[in-house]
Amino acid sequence: MYLGGITFSINKSFGRLQLIPESQGLRFYYTPIVDGVEQPNSPGFLNMLIPLDAVGGLWATTRAFLYGVESLDENVILQAGEGSAESDTLVKLYRDKPRGQQGRLSGEETCWLRIVTGRSEEERRRIKLGPRDLLCIELACNAVLVLAGEAGTHRPQPV
Repeated sequence: MYLGGITFSINKSFGRLQLIPESQGLRFYYTPIVDGVEQPNSPGFLNMLIPLDAVGGLWATTRAFLYGVESLDENVILQAGEGSAESDTLVKLYRDKPRGQQGRLSGEETCWLRIVTGRSEEERRRIKLGPRDLLCIELACNAVLVLAGEAGTHRPQPV
């Protein structure tokens, strides 16, 4: 668990996702819960930094989902280095298909955060998000943007 700064927690019966804003990006700190107890040494534990250049899209999609407006899913793929034994990491923010008439949003669609770091079941985390959870992600992303501006780590460059 991280202490000593602003963090946001998404707590579920199977795990706790702590969102830690940093000037370099948004840290996802996921701890599985086994038999009601946090198990940081258990399979599925994750301590990962979503880079600054991916936070803007995550922030915008979270806001769209929170306010019930049309938006595509958000996919962040963190590629493992060449020759690495680790696989790519997928962070996907999405919602169920629209339930309204003619494929429009009804407001009843469920939002999900999926984090996939490997092929085993423990490495495929799928978290159902309520409005409070979406608000946590939105506020955490906003805090990252503020920290990056203050720390001077926001330096976009043409590619």
